Amino acid sequence: MSDISDAIDHARRTWTSDELADLGSLRAAAAEAPPARSLSEVLSEDVLGLIVEPKRATLRRGTINPSLDVGAVALECERAGASAVSVVTEPKLSGGSHDDLRAARAGSTLPVIARDYVVDVRQVYALRAAGADALLTPATVYVGREPDADELAQLDAPPSDSLVAIVRAAHELGMEIVLSVQSDDELEFALETDVDVINIDNRDASGTVDVDRTFELLADVPVGWPVISESIEALDQVARLHRAGVDALLLDEGHLDTGLSSALAVYADLALEH
Repeated sequence: MSDISDAIDHARRTWTSDELADLGSLRAAAAEAPPARSLSEVLSEDVLGLIVEPKRATLRRGTINPSLDVGAVALECERAGASAVSVVTEPKLSGGSHDDLRAARAGSTLPVIARDYVVDVRQVYALRAAGADALLTPATVYVGREPDADELAQLDAPPSDSLVAIVRAAHELGMEIVLSVQSDDELEFALETDVDVINIDNRDASGTVDVDRTFELLADVPVGWPVISESIEALDQVARLHRAGVDALLLDEGHLDTGLSSALAVYADLALEH
């Protein structure tokens, strides 16, 4: 977990600094971005959504594909039936960048999700300017740090590094927030926020996948709140997840060896069987 903590701290040092990230300039750049594409609209369809996430590197596996052409993968996966593309922009652990985000946005017509440790409203504006339609960020960034209702009531505005400020900024820009959770406590936290989508991450830091996590947490999610399930370990789980109420699957590092577009074709057929 220290690597993740270090990456979050690095993000905070970068995005909460007026010298490194000028709010006025970032806001102006975001205002020039084309209208955001709706992720929630995709997730509201009757069919099971399939979200792809090409990666250069991961914490568990290290470097996977340093020469990854995210734009080409986004186009290939769109043609293969993807519903959206998630682009990791976190640099320290995943080798991601805002350039990857721009490439995905230019390379396809799908909603593009920026996946990162989103720590400040400055980062929201920068990601919107680079082409993000939605943001995927883990609850662990905010749990234990978020001001409560009484504290917020005493402030003229929420702190720029709070989730409430991040969500407000995103919504003002027409973006959506996907909050990733891995536990009951994180889900409880998420359900007290105004995030748009819940992502249930079934993979732990060691790489172990436990799909039962989705079934257990899903029972506590109010009907109508879009849910993504990330990482599965067996094909027979696809239809079960769809029947249980999952709106989309996020195909992550477990499918990089066989190819995301190949996985899309298999999962699309399985989802139709539910």
